[in-house]
Amino acid sequence: MTFVPLLVVLASTATAGDVPRSGYFGAGVNLEPLALGPMQAFSGGRAAVGISLQASFQVDLGARWAFRLPLEVGVGGSGDATFSELGLTPGLLYRWRDDAAQRWVPYVGGGLKLGAAGAGRELLGLPLVTTVQSLDLDFDDDDSESDPNFESRLGAFPEVWAGVEWHPNRWFALNLGVAYTYVRVLGTSVHLLHERVGVRFSL
Repeated sequence: MTFVPLLVVLASTATAGDVPRSGYFGAGVNLEPLALGPMQAFSGGRAAVGISLQASFQVDLGARWAFRLPLEVGVGGSGDATFSELGLTPGLLYRWRDDAAQRWVPYVGGGLKLGAAGAGRELLGLPLVTTVQSLDLDFDDDDSESDPNFESRLGAFPEVWAGVEWHPNRWFALNLGVAYTYVRVLGTSVHLLHERVGVRFSL
């Protein structure tokens, strides 16, 4: 993993002529308090739809490179074809940015999502688990057992980003982005696609 610090150093020294970092003061510090949009999960030949919420912090490493740290939660589906995720995704962005006053700024990037993800067995294309409980007169039992037909895991999941920023001025922007996350649950691939619109404030 020694290549990661090297990449950050190279990115921080990258410039685009005399273009300063983004933001009203050119500090390159960006806060995106809210981004939301639909989210789809695909697995086992099935699909489910839900909603994704995200907040993120972004710091310019130069005129074009930036370090991005989004925190997100997503949930959707119904019955036993549900999915959910919660994660923090440190990563790098490259922006095609050539002017401090550039209105439209396309970008690509990616990172490693650290968190939890889960999916219902029906969404995974796996047989459902059925349980038959015997008559139990012990009213002190704990009923907080997890759903046997919902499988979850903790881990690190690769994610890639693409989108475009619209800057009406140097301190405010709208971020129109898509993200793809790959997760394996019980040996089954789950593909998560997010489409979000976020508001951003920059210093």
